[in-house]
Amino acid sequence: MIELHKSDKPDWITLNQHQKTMEYKAASDKSKLSPWREIEVVERLKQECSKKCMYCECFIDDASYSAVEHIRPKKHFEDLVLEWTNLGLACWRCNTNKGDYWTEDSSLQLLNPYQDSLSEHVYFHGPLTVARLRSSRGINTVRQLKLKRDDLMLSRLKRIEEFEKNLKLWHDESDAERKQLYAEDVSEAIGPDREFSGLLRAYAIQAGFPLDSDDLTTKADQQADVEASQGLS
Repeated sequence: MIELHKSDKPDWITLNQHQKTMEYKAASDKSKLSPWREIEVVERLKQECSKKCMYCECFIDDASYSAVEHIRPKKHFEDLVLEWTNLGLACWRCNTNKGDYWTEDSSLQLLNPYQDSLSEHVYFHGPLTVARLRSSRGINTVRQLKLKRDDLMLSRLKRIEEFEKNLKLWHDESDAERKQLYAEDVSEAIGPDREFSGLLRAYAIQAGFPLDSDDLTTKADQQADVEASQGLS
């Protein structure tokens, strides 16, 4: 899970949001359509999420099942079924695990990658997404989305093993010019468009890799990850 930024609203939503929302609300449960599956909407979500699940960061390719995620569930918030700021992209596992879950208790609401400072609530340790003990929202998010599920852990471990090869080349190299080239490979491997980039950035930080100041991980995030690796969170 990494922090995301909302892109511009698709023209289709601007033109059709009111009418399609009214039609959705007026239809019976069995006849409700899914206007959020409009191609322009889905493609824009894929772009802003880099074709990754907004929660677990697994890749969602064209052959995989993905779901347009309603951050505030459509079952409880029908007025928001086409509200652009309420839409994201999720893998089928995270979408299914979340389901129609909602609570008015702000201390238990699931984390929103578009709005929340995630490092205040969760951090990465190896392949794990770990909730900070002081964050009831982080604890509930990890629990509800099942972010410690076995298949996700295996996929993350595979990525870590692949990434370690790049990291070791950088770490062991003594020649400055070659070391810089290896550093560029590491930076590319943890770019925001890469699968599990949040996890791999944290892993790189804990291994002592210096990230640029304009990297998506802030200095506060870096310090939080260092503290986490030292058991200080």
